Amino acid sequence: MEALRVGADAYASDLNPVAVLLNKVVLEYIPKYGRRLADEVRRWGQWIKTEAERELSEFYPKDPDGATPIAYLWARTVTCEGPGCGAEVPLMRSLWLAKKKSRSVALRMVAGNRRVEFEIMEDARAKDVDEGTVRRGSATCPLCGYTTPVASVRRQLKARRGGAADARLFCIVTTRPGRQGRFYRLPTPRDLDAAEKAAAELERRKAAHTGALSLVPDEPYPGETGSGALSISVLYGLKEWGDLFTPRQALALTTLARLVREAGEKLAEEHENGLAVAVQTCLAMVLDRHRSLSGIR
Repeated sequence: MEALRVGADAYASDLNPVAVLLNKVVLEYIPKYGRRLADEVRRWGQWIKTEAERELSEFYPKDPDGATPIAYLWARTVTCEGPGCGAEVPLMRSLWLAKKKSRSVALRMVAGNRRVEFEIMEDARAKDVDEGTVRRGSATCPLCGYTTPVASVRRQLKARRGGAADARLFCIVTTRPGRQGRFYRLPTPRDLDAAEKAAAELERRKAAHTGALSLVPDEPYPGETGSGALSISVLYGLKEWGDLFTPRQALALTTLARLVREAGEKLAEEHENGLAVAVQTCLAMVLDRHRSLSGIR
């Protein structure tokens, strides 16, 4: 970058293809296309947003009072192995939803029928908020108090390929028209129905999908060959990259990926191939950035 700024020719290489792509965008596409690239990325980004909202709106419905859900909070679960218990235990390190001087919101766990139910506490005080259910990988049941050891937690999640596909929706974060801040509410049957419809739609699309690549990434997850988070995740049974996502999240991401591809095809009909590739590359990077920030939602 500094060499280019003083007018020198610059050459770079890297073993990491991500770094190569970033360099190509910063050192080649942006200097070459400038404002034109920014305008086209903004234009086609808006097109993707509009198309995705139209296609996915039934799976992300607004609240009847006009509030807009902006995040769905899920927890993987295990079955309590305490004698005679067998309750569903959500794996949660903390019950705090918001912890600021100006506002504090937390969850309270209450006993249900062989499962934990939740209540939302506004103006929560630290002394009233319980600890989460997970500590050092072990899971403590709020109903009977038994702690399922980390080895058993791993075994259960491994049998379910990480547990994202059947995770428990426990809270929805919303914004409200004309009001600042975030608001929290418990899931309703309508929320659960939307998630189930998304899972069914994903399966339908998988069955109808054709092409060299699978709809949802099925490449093997690095597992024991990885490092850091990758080496840890193999302990919980992730076999493929697609196991990272909930069904609705996979549906949304595959829809966005398809729209990025379609945008590239439409761009190629309007512009020379170089600009079309540059715009599509930037759109793909935006999608990747969104995915990395979204987590399990």
